[in-house]
Amino acid sequence: MLRNKLGFTLIELLVVITIISIAITMAVPTWERASQKRRLTNATEQVAAFLITAQSQAQKRNRPVSLSYHHSGNQDWCVGAALGAVGCDCTETDTSSAQYCSINGNTSSIQAESFQFLSLIAASDGQPVDGDSYITFDPIRGILQPIGDKLSFTFESTGGYFQLQLRVSPTGLLTICNPDESREVGGYFICAA
Repeated sequence: MLRNKLGFTLIELLVVITIISIAITMAVPTWERASQKRRLTNATEQVAAFLITAQSQAQKRNRPVSLSYHHSGNQDWCVGAALGAVGCDCTETDTSSAQYCSINGNTSSIQAESFQFLSLIAASDGQPVDGDSYITFDPIRGILQPIGDKLSFTFESTGGYFQLQLRVSPTGLLTICNPDESREVGGYFICAA
């Protein structure tokens, strides 16, 4: 009398394990790239929100707000805001210093340490100064002062697969775009020259 055996043979089990391991091996790089893209988008949008807040503070308080930045390396950067037409020092940690970035006693800066999976690969404004600089938002219209000034930050994901550029036009309009078609993040247009 023959009995039906239930279960899997060793060969069937090995085939299933092999298929699962191949699927996992193929999915990990895709997951990592998707994760890098999400981190880059999230961080760029957080910096954009910080800039918009600084611009709105100028209009709300009817006083100029200066937005300062420091950039000395991909992972060594910061952005800070302060009331007045003179920039603050976003690297300053002494809260009693006149150069400390704050608005009405509240700390107003973003540090690179908060964005471990992001590199700032380029920062520039309308001034010919490298490294540290600042722009000022006009309190009436929110445009940049002096007239014609502009600002741009180019961020890159840790693996270098994706880039986004954050731009503030002379009229104070903030946009996020793709500076490089080969490192494009979906949902953002290609930056105009």
